[in-house]
Amino acid sequence: MAKVLNEQKHQTQRMCLLSHARRLFATHGVKETSMSQVAKACRVTKATLYHYFKGKETILKDILACRTTEIDNLSEESDPRLGLEESFYQFGKAHLEHLKKPENLELMKILLSETLKNSEMRKYYMSFVQEVVAKGAQQVLARHWKGKKPEKEMRLLFFQFLAALLHYEWNTRMVGDLTDLVGNDEVFLRRLSRTYALAVQAG
Repeated sequence: MAKVLNEQKHQTQRMCLLSHARRLFATHGVKETSMSQVAKACRVTKATLYHYFKGKETILKDILACRTTEIDNLSEESDPRLGLEESFYQFGKAHLEHLKKPENLELMKILLSETLKNSEMRKYYMSFVQEVVAKGAQQVLARHWKGKKPEKEMRLLFFQFLAALLHYEWNTRMVGDLTDLVGNDEVFLRRLSRTYALAVQAG
């Protein structure tokens, strides 16, 4: 039992460290943030920080991995009894709610900055996108597309759906209320879901 408790404590501490590092990376940039600054923000020694992570690159990848897990969970929660349009809508609603969380807004800032100047991060993020799209398309749409379109085309449609959600959220953060242009979140999600459901069903 003690071992389990220690593992739980280890994981809790690890997530706390990632949270502080993510905030610093989003505010100052990865290159501009030192491991000493991360350790200080986390109120741990530098040696303790290195016990959990080999370096900033590891921290960055683990921050992104947390987001991958979140999206996997969203896909797995998809109700197989729902129709295609409603499947898009429910996934989109949950995904948009996750994007609005402060920690995910911080991640968006990091990705926009780091993928432009870090080729390794760009490759890693590309593999992340491919994995998310493949899993999401398989878990959310697979039962609807059989016999209609090739799997590659379904992945493309799912990628476009996710990209539209991200673009919408990012624009609301940059310019504010988009109600006059696209309606509120509910209206936007319903229209987007209908559009992509029709795209999947098109012959």
